[in-house]
Amino acid sequence: MVSITKQVWEILDNDITIKKDLERGIINVSALSQYILDTYQIKGSLDSVISAIRRYKADQTIQDDYARIKTALGDSIISTKTNISLLILKNTTNTYNYIGKLMGHEDFLKNDVFRLIKTRWGLKIVVDRDSMEKAKSFFPDSAVDKVNTGLVEVNIKLTEKGWATKGILSRIANELATQDINIEIVFSVYPNISIFLGEKDIVKAHEALMRIAGRFN
Repeated sequence: MVSITKQVWEILDNDITIKKDLERGIINVSALSQYILDTYQIKGSLDSVISAIRRYKADQTIQDDYARIKTALGDSIISTKTNISLLILKNTTNTYNYIGKLMGHEDFLKNDVFRLIKTRWGLKIVVDRDSMEKAKSFFPDSAVDKVNTGLVEVNIKLTEKGWATKGILSRIANELATQDINIEIVFSVYPNISIFLGEKDIVKAHEALMRIAGRFN
C-alpha cells in the first residue's frame, strides 16, 4: 500500500497552483488537507495529511527524485495503442508444447504487439485483437484459463539517461493507482516501458503520464 505521505506529495507535485501557493505561504494547510481528503481517494486522518503537507517542502531528496523523474518522462516518447487482447493459459506441461508452435509462426514473430510472460500460475500472451483467435487456435480449450479482449497499451520510450533514472516505474504505478487505474501487465525492456490496462482507463492514464511528465497541468 502506498503511504499517505507519498500519496499527498504526488498530489502536490502534480498541482502547480497549489505548489506555488505553498511556496508563497498563502494557503491554509488545514483547509488544503481537508480538500485533499474530500477530492482524492486517500484513506487517512486529517492530521496525517496535514503532517505530510508540512513535510513536503522539507524533504529535498524526494523533491529531487521527482524532478529527475519528471525530466526523464518529459524527454520520453509516450504513445498508446488500442485493440489489445490478453490470453491467459494454464501452467501445464502440454501448454509449453503448444507455445513452441505459436512462437515459430511468422504471424507472431513479426507481430510488434506480441508479448509472452510466464508466471508461477500460468502464461500470459498479449496480441492485437485481430490475432487473438489465431493465437487461441494453437491451444486446446482445456489449456485456456481466461481471455480479455478489452485492453490498451501505453508505451513510454525513454532516453538512455531516462532509463537510468531510478523510481520511474514506481512513480507511474503510484500515479495510476491514485487515479484508480488498475494495471494488468507491465513489460519493461530497454528502452520501453509497456503498460497494459483496461480500455476505459486509456484517457485518464495518458493524461496522468502527461501530467507527471510536466507536459500539462
